[in-house]
Amino acid sequence: MNGRPDAELMALSAHGRTDAFAELVVRYQNILLNFFLRRGVSYDDGQDLAQQTFLRLWNYRKKYTPQAKFTTFLFLLAGQVSVDFYRAESRRHGLEEGLAREAETAADTTSKAGGAPADSAAGADVRRAVARLPPGLRDVVELGVFQDLPYAEVGEILGIPTGTVKSRMFNALRKLKEMLA
Repeated sequence: MNGRPDAELMALSAHGRTDAFAELVVRYQNILLNFFLRRGVSYDDGQDLAQQTFLRLWNYRKKYTPQAKFTTFLFLLAGQVSVDFYRAESRRHGLEEGLAREAETAADTTSKAGGAPADSAAGADVRRAVARLPPGLRDVVELGVFQDLPYAEVGEILGIPTGTVKSRMFNALRKLKEMLA
């Protein structure tokens, strides 16, 4: 990447240099947006989640120490933002479903059972299949395949051994193959 190293930009940010932080945002905003989009969120939600990740990064800027790669730290924060988002979505869905049950009709029941219409694009099918994976499997696919991170770094981000990353990747790919067959 062009420009100053990430660790230097974080050190400058820790001293209040917003221009250095802005350089990090420009460098990683599309990478984070793609990270969230591949997790099955809408474009608008993906932008919000990327912004929340950068807000957390700004809040942690004085605590950051360059012991690992900057991207490891960034994706760790993004993972935490993602977990918070899905928890909130789960609560919201629970409330919506409760309200829908009170007011549902036979037509509503039929439309719910039908689900979303299938996309003809293979990429959209893969995104939906990845989004349906359990979180542990989805995380390794997101980081290892879509973000092209080595298994060791994926393990560091998720706090699991490299062997566990490999076995989860194997299981995730097997499940994806079944879903897409």
